[in-house]
Amino acid sequence: MKIKYIPIFTDDLESQVKFFIDNLGFEVCDKKNLLTSRECVIMQTASPDIFILVAKDYGYDNRRCNIVVSTDDCLNDYHHLKSAGIQFYNEPQYTPTGLRAEFADPSGNRCLLIEERNYNDLT
Repeated sequence: MKIKYIPIFTDDLESQVKFFIDNLGFEVCDKKNLLTSRECVIMQTASPDIFILVAKDYGYDNRRCNIVVSTDDCLNDYHHLKSAGIQFYNEPQYTPTGLRAEFADPSGNRCLLIEERNYNDLT
């Protein structure tokens, strides 16, 4: 088994989809009712096997997700997103797993931007 869809719940479907297109470079590839009685916008990510499933949050679920976005250049992407008006919880920080920074999307889903590195293998 493998993960195929990562659900993202939002109060404003249009704004959420625009955020993913304009800031993260994702593309809309389909619309389906994959969740109970909810139309979902399916977005293609850079990984051909993993899709974001954007669905309307009708208030009674109040579900929020943690999203991990992999990058090859955390500092560059941090500055690009910040200049686009994205609010970060912190500046990029070096951790044992790599360089990372956290931000929120328009629906309050917490996102982690990470450039994974193995600091033990510095050859």
